[in-house]
Amino acid sequence: MSFYRIKIEEKNNGEKGYIPQACKLQSYGGWVKRQEIVWYNIIHDHGNTFGLSKTITASHRTEESALKVIEDYKNKDVIEEGNKVKSTTYKTID
Repeated sequence: MSFYRIKIEEKNNGEKGYIPQACKLQSYGGWVKRQEIVWYNIIHDHGNTFGLSKTITASHRTEESALKVIEDYKNKDVIEEGNKVKSTTYKTID
């Protein structure tokens, strides 16, 4: 199960920045396993290219645009599956 949120940063001049985030559950430890929820910033490049980063932020001017990035990130697996090659055929030209 994945969880998403929008981090809102308010600047001293009153402007707000909206940063879309996704969390991942990380396990670590040797004999004693521990789990931790880590929040990553969603970085949206061109098209269907997304990245997750703890240090790099991509701030948006409106909450709606940050929410759109989250929705696109959720649907990226469906889009990538649709773009995979199902079959290949060849046509011989005389």
